[in-house]
Amino acid sequence: MRQSAITALYSGPAAGVVGATRQAARSGFRDLITFDMGGTSTDVCLVQEGRPSLAAETEIDGLPIRTPVLDIVSVGAGGGSLAWVDDGGMLRVGPQSAGADPGPACYGRGGTEPATTDAHIVIGTIRPGAFLGGRMKLDGEAARRAFEPLAERFSLSVEQAASSALQLADANIVRAIQLVSTERGRDPRDYALVPFGGAGPLHAARIAEELGISTIVVPPNAGVISAYGLVASDYTKFDAVTRKMKLDDTAARDAGRIFGEMRDRLAAQFAGMKLPGTLDYTHTLDMRFVGQAFEVGVEIPADRLGSLDAAYLAGLFADAHHRTFMHGANLDRPVEIVTLRVGATLPIGGAPNLDREKLAARAPEQAKIFHGEAWLDCDRHTAEALAAGQQIVGPAVIEGYTATTWVPPGWTAGLDAADNLILRRSP
Repeated sequence: MRQSAITALYSGPAAGVVGATRQAARSGFRDLITFDMGGTSTDVCLVQEGRPSLAAETEIDGLPIRTPVLDIVSVGAGGGSLAWVDDGGMLRVGPQSAGADPGPACYGRGGTEPATTDAHIVIGTIRPGAFLGGRMKLDGEAARRAFEPLAERFSLSVEQAASSALQLADANIVRAIQLVSTERGRDPRDYALVPFGGAGPLHAARIAEELGISTIVVPPNAGVISAYGLVASDYTKFDAVTRKMKLDDTAARDAGRIFGEMRDRLAAQFAGMKLPGTLDYTHTLDMRFVGQAFEVGVEIPADRLGSLDAAYLAGLFADAHHRTFMHGANLDRPVEIVTLRVGATLPIGGAPNLDREKLAARAPEQAKIFHGEAWLDCDRHTAEALAAGQQIVGPAVIEGYTATTWVPPGWTAGLDAADNLILRRSP
């Protein structure tokens, strides 16, 4: 870390993606959209065939960061995000947050503005006496009082005001997911949604409905997936070399040679860290039409590295260009290689499994949830008391120690052998 401190950037969100990817793979899900909703923000990432998408650069507080990072999009939507009215009289949610101090109004620490967590208490999806397994008592009346000014301003009931705030938070998250999926040439309906963080499973089903996603995978102990990811992550390093080369057969052969040199450097770095083992490599070319100011990442299969030619690389570039921009690439125009990238991964041995605590089976309690425009009768289950194979038909609430899952009407939920809670939407 001392030699490459920049790799600490986004380490928390990245750890969540890694943990969610590893846990979902135990149930056979490899094409995912991960969705981490915590206290102040939501981070989303697309995972293709078990590998999170990468971005060549990012920015933090407006500052450009030129290093490979997971392609994570963050929005200000979390449990502490505040509902407020803008200068045009429109209701907004976030990015302002109540933070941990004073926190949402229901925390009873002096907060008075309405937050997302308060909204869940108002509509019934969070039970004041069951937060953190009952170890932290919340003030339900304070949550209602926080929403009363908004309800009065918009001539709504307190429940309608809270529900409207949650819908706005959902819309912000849907937009973030579209940025990593449809705007990258991927259809979100082809992926399973994996929510985690303390608030993710509460919002997941409504977000899935907006995006047309029919399967949700909720990991056990969803509120601590990022911590799990830190201890279950593989060792990964990247190398990048800028070589601006007009695409022809000579450039293709040079790319194969440079890739080999980069692999050797990465192998030496792993050996220097005393991490012996068989490395898995990925090879990517950043390519563009000559004269363009942006590149498209083109992944090169390992079995073709020794026989690269211009026609083959041009075909891969055309496919990647079409997937990203949804129109064909005119290969009569000259194409150039800008950057070569290699990733080296050493799989961690003996990574722990993430399992939920097991409690004796117990009968569900009856509850009322404000959904849409009406109160619904539903069952309230304890996550740690569920049995593998048990099927729960929505509407239902499944309370866990670190996160609560909302199962709306039209959805079913069941615990599988890997301890993942699988939600499926009825056709």
